[in-house]
Amino acid sequence: MAADNHNHDAPAMDYAEHEKTFSLFAGLIKWGTVFSVIFVLLTGSFTGLLPWAFTLIVSVLTTAIVAKFF
Repeated sequence: MAADNHNHDAPAMDYAEHEKTFSLFAGLIKWGTVFSVIFVLLTGSFTGLLPWAFTLIVSVLTTAIVAKFF
């Protein structure tokens, strides 16, 4: 049978730092997605006034929903 030569001297996990890092990561993903969608809508809205108004409304609503619920 194999010898049990595991190193048990590893330091304890820093869960507070893990939570902080994950929170930062989740925020960057969330807002990066929102701004990417807004950028794509803005890029496609250069054809006239109606697409521009639609983009403005969707962008504001998306930002408000994400800021409130996520």
